[in-house]
Amino acid sequence: MDDVVRMGLLYDFYGGLLTTKQQKVFGLYYLENLSLAEIAEEVGTTRQAVHDLLQRTEKLLAGWESKLGLVERYLQELDAVQAVKQAVYNLAGVLPADDRAAQALTRVQKALSRLIAVLELEAEGELPASGRTIRE
Repeated sequence: MDDVVRMGLLYDFYGGLLTTKQQKVFGLYYLENLSLAEIAEEVGTTRQAVHDLLQRTEKLLAGWESKLGLVERYLQELDAVQAVKQAVYNLAGVLPADDRAAQALTRVQKALSRLIAVLELEAEGELPASGRTIRE
């Protein structure tokens, strides 16, 4: 996984535990892509102080993840949901064209949509409709 993506996920899960200054510097660096010098000027400190603060913040985030494992669990859940989504897609292609099968598939699709919403995942395409079509 890309380091920037990993840091973004760690920040999403644990960023609220950081101090206001850590959040600001981390956000300027990872989310707004400012350089250390630009951040130093923005917060009124030295480039080295920004570097040190980022290093400490990254260690904090990694430490919380090693203890709590929320990002790892989230990624596992994401993989599981994607597998279910693919299975529903495959199922839509082999079900007989009758009303009971279409209704059952619709219920599964609605349950999967609720699960995706609970996990706050962005649906990357519509789930296969009862008419067995999907947009990916």
